[in-house]
Amino acid sequence: MMRAWKYASSKNFNTDACRRLGIHAATSRQVQPLFQQFLSIAENQGLDTSPKPLVDENLQRCLLIAFSDRVARRLDKGTLRCELVHGRRGDLARQSVVDHASILVIAEIQEIEGRDKQVQTILTSATAIEEDWLIQHFPNDYSEKQDVRLDAETKRVVARKAIFFRDLMIRTGSPTEPTAEAAAEILAREALKGTNVFKKWDANVEAWIRRVNSLSQNCPELEIPTIDDLAREAIITQACLGAFSMKEIREREILPHVKQWLNGTQTHLVEKFAPEKIVLSNGKKVRVEYRDAGDPMISARIQDLLGVTQIPSIYMDRQKLQIQILAPNFRPVQITCDILGFWKEQYPARKKELQRQYPKHAWPDNPLAAPIPRQK
Repeated sequence: MMRAWKYASSKNFNTDACRRLGIHAATSRQVQPLFQQFLSIAENQGLDTSPKPLVDENLQRCLLIAFSDRVARRLDKGTLRCELVHGRRGDLARQSVVDHASILVIAEIQEIEGRDKQVQTILTSATAIEEDWLIQHFPNDYSEKQDVRLDAETKRVVARKAIFFRDLMIRTGSPTEPTAEAAAEILAREALKGTNVFKKWDANVEAWIRRVNSLSQNCPELEIPTIDDLAREAIITQACLGAFSMKEIREREILPHVKQWLNGTQTHLVEKFAPEKIVLSNGKKVRVEYRDAGDPMISARIQDLLGVTQIPSIYMDRQKLQIQILAPNFRPVQITCDILGFWKEQYPARKKELQRQYPKHAWPDNPLAAPIPRQK
């Protein structure tokens, strides 16, 4: 660009002469006053501004120092795809004359929106640099670390020694064994993306999490820690510890790791005030369904509720349970919080209808008496 401008200046920015070399004459003319301004500043600082032969390496180093936040690495020799510091990526311009270099510094970055509305990042005004220059000019930003990643083919965590400039991997070295912590972090990341689902992260696990979170919300004074997204991530990472492949973690038990989120006292409080099951006054056990939205609920057939006049409360007796009353075929008949009111007001009418449909089941006139066993 400097040489192109010098040519345009020597031709007095003649449009035809510039066009023959692909130089925009009007733009080149605008550079003249800025160039003179820089020379004037340099002269005022006592610097030597007399023309001298230009050493390419000096200019390359200047560009590196000016644009160190745009250092880039070609992903491989067969592509123009580059990775930059700060996790950015882009494509080197096809007309670039340094498409052979593995480490570059980029002076200009253009984002171009295509017809499909996808934005393509084009890296232009690229300059080849040497790895040694990074060490010389930025010694504190040059480091050797362990590069840990999941091998796409073997689905196993692998590691190599790698040289980094800031967060950009410049090159890799010999293979090494990944640490257990690093492997667990990689596997957990894959699990959280849904690419590797734990087989035993099942309904029982989710049910326990709902019990913990509901008690934490309804009884804050108990100081039960909630299991939110960050907690799930920590639990999954802990569950992956000691594994080095996706295959190893698929069959791992998860519920013990989830329960370890609480200490023994907190677990006891969950079992006491947000129980998995409750015992009805007739001796029947029913499971409590804790829901993300809505009050907790129990479901039971009418025959299993005979003799029940009151349903136990949960959350330190602060929450009445909803009862989903079921027919013998387990279809809902009624949802209520008042079982006694159901027996007195709705049961007589429901009894006649259900007795016709299910004549082999017991339908006592007094459902509050001792429950009658189901007829064979």
